[in-house]
Amino acid sequence: MCEEMNDVKVLIAYASKFGCTEKCAMLLKEKLSGADVTVVDLARGLPSDLQRFDTIVIGGPIYAGNLEAPVKRFCEENADTLRTKKLALFLCCGNGEQFEAQLNGVFDRQLIDHAVASEHFGYAYQLEKIGFFFRIIVRLIAKVRQSESHILSSNIARLAVQLADSD
Repeated sequence: MCEEMNDVKVLIAYASKFGCTEKCAMLLKEKLSGADVTVVDLARGLPSDLQRFDTIVIGGPIYAGNLEAPVKRFCEENADTLRTKKLALFLCCGNGEQFEAQLNGVFDRQLIDHAVASEHFGYAYQLEKIGFFFRIIVRLIAKVRQSESHILSSNIARLAVQLADSD
């Protein structure tokens, strides 16, 4: 719990292809329990009036080196406003060792530099939720034969603490 964030208005904006990023966004919301948190799936709609938020957290999954299009579009269209807010970034991706390179490859350098925190939240393969084509790719490239989850709860908690401590 982040008691230092009482009455802070936080937006968690994300897109999730198969549900892992959504789960991570909800876990982060729980960790920010002292704040007034709004969670928005950018694939389903846009948040209204970004000016009302003190802090904005943006996250998405990486597939084949690319960020989900709704997240990328949101960042591009709101870059000026995002640079006036306390900002944090997170990615859900299978290769944690490549997190910094992936972060730099999908987010604008100015947003990365402005962010008070950025974290790798882990990944999950939910084979029952993905289509035939993606299932074959996951089996061939990641050598995954059954659903598995590697969400990094400690990294989610660390981002919440970093947001609370950055005032």
